[in-house]
Amino acid sequence: MISIANKTVSYISKIGLTILVGYTILFLAYKTIIYYKIAIEKEQLEIVLQEKRVETNNLKSKVEASKNKIEAVEKQYISKEELETKVKDIFERMSVLDYEIKYLDSKKMCLDRYLIVTQVSAQSEKGLQAAEGILSYIGNIKKSEKNESIYFVDYVSKAREIK
Repeated sequence: MISIANKTVSYISKIGLTILVGYTILFLAYKTIIYYKIAIEKEQLEIVLQEKRVETNNLKSKVEASKNKIEAVEKQYISKEELETKVKDIFERMSVLDYEIKYLDSKKMCLDRYLIVTQVSAQSEKGLQAAEGILSYIGNIKKSEKNESIYFVDYVSKAREIK
């Protein structure tokens, strides 16, 4: 039978324990280094996240301020509904037996510009000229190419005084 001396067993045990302790120490050191690297990276990311939050909040406040400014400027100009009522009122007062102007629709082109679609029916050439004169007073007119009675009026509104 094969026997191993106590001295050899003791020597092998010491080497095994030394390797085990060394491996454990290196493993713990490696894990500790990884933990601290992750902690440092987390702190840096939190700082970046906080900076981004501040930047986002600043942008949100700027957007809100811009919206308020746009709203204030839009209030200075006539709305589509106000334009419709005013134009219909003008057309009702100006329409006589010789000609009739009807408001069909309007489209907002930009902040202060509208395209008004009207229909003119006239009994005579003078009535047509009178209707065109009224439309040209409102804005630049263009006659429809497809329908002779349809006119497009390019209306530019002026800013109101802020009260």
